[in-house]
Amino acid sequence: MTSYKELLDIGEDFESFVGHGLPAEISAIRTLQARLAEPEVISAVSQQRLGAVRRRYHLLVAGEMWCPDCQINITVMDYLQRSQPNIDLAIITRGRAENQLEQRLTLERIPIPLVVVLDEQFQPVGRFVEQPQQVALGGDAVKPDYRAGKYLESTVQELLDIFEACQAQT
Repeated sequence: MTSYKELLDIGEDFESFVGHGLPAEISAIRTLQARLAEPEVISAVSQQRLGAVRRRYHLLVAGEMWCPDCQINITVMDYLQRSQPNIDLAIITRGRAENQLEQRLTLERIPIPLVVVLDEQFQPVGRFVEQPQQVALGGDAVKPDYRAGKYLESTVQELLDIFEACQAQT
């Protein structure tokens, strides 16, 4: 079985991943990136928490450009890696994840995006699956706002929670 480090090594960077998209999908990514650059979209508190990440984390992401959840949440993960040098991101296809992660993570299917958060020793310390919990629990009522990029900080906060929980253990 391929190691997590090997999967990270063969995974694509964000811009290569985006390059596989159709024009409308790439446009959606660029719109989300512009939104993330707006003041107060990511709160000062979240930015401070992000700045306080001291350990190294690797985000191994299974995703596809056609998937709206991937477009939204992987763009947020790219924001995290651009904002915090201790975080990096590698994206593998859903098919590769089915071959390499499904059994290892005891999953019946690979939801996308599926993010395995790895520590500096490439050991799993957490997961992010499809959407932030706030969106998943909100159901159809929050979907339009979610698709409009109004829950970007929820993704940031969930990943920060994973990093902070890992840091607290050491």
